Amino acid sequence: MKMKCVIIFVCVFLLCVCLNEGKDFTVGTRANNLLISTEKVKYRSLPLIRRDKDYTYIDPKERIIKGIIARDLSRTDTEVTITSGGIGATNVTLHLQSGRGEELNYLILIFSNNIK
Repeated sequence: MKMKCVIIFVCVFLLCVCLNEGKDFTVGTRANNLLISTEKVKYRSLPLIRRDKDYTYIDPKERIIKGIIARDLSRTDTEVTITSGGIGATNVTLHLQSGRGEELNYLILIFSNNIK
């Protein structure tokens, strides 16, 4: 009986972990690259409404972007896409779209060559 309770607990725990898995967006690489921008993007939720927001980064020193990471801090069903620029460019525009009634809460990291 005790073993059944442990197995049920483990199954429920694994199910909760899988359901709370967010959609982090990663493109390019951060290995041996310099972190040039860190920004938190947060928009509150509206009941039954999808939030669509664009985040644009333009490097003032015109460094080439080598990696982009957008971490979903709320672990929601949000989608991130690149609409312009990106890897190999000096700018990037990310389009963030939330699920219905969910907030947008992302940490965006942008990496460039380790050359000044």
